[in-house]
Amino acid sequence: MASRTLPPVWLFLTLGVVVVGAFGWLTYDQFRNDSALSERGVETQAQVTDVGSKGRVTVVFTTADGRRVETLIGQGDTVDGTRAGETVPIVYDPSRPADEVRDSRVPENHHVAYISLAATVFGAVGIPLAAWHLAREHRRRALIP
Repeated sequence: MASRTLPPVWLFLTLGVVVVGAFGWLTYDQFRNDSALSERGVETQAQVTDVGSKGRVTVVFTTADGRRVETLIGQGDTVDGTRAGETVPIVYDPSRPADEVRDSRVPENHHVAYISLAATVFGAVGIPLAAWHLAREHRRRALIP
């Protein structure tokens, strides 16, 4: 039976750094948005324009300074059964109103941020360990005649 070709360690590590970096950025962005909504969020009414197939709710609202904004309600931040055409109370960040908003009837949650944090930590620990194992296997195969 022929042995499989292994990827180069440098390629594995490079892809790992990119993936961990992407999850790290997602985690940072999600925590930043959640914190902004908690600290300086402004409540207003929004019109639901669409409920996507995966439950993502799109809303349109007008900010305190008169701008019309269309954005998404964060995952897990909306009441079940929300339908297009409804008016819902939301909380938005006045400095970044186009970021995800939260339905103010739903308690604050950070589920997406915690899941992405767990993926970041798992990758930050797992990628170096897997790269070390890959490098050992490369050395082992180099010693076999």
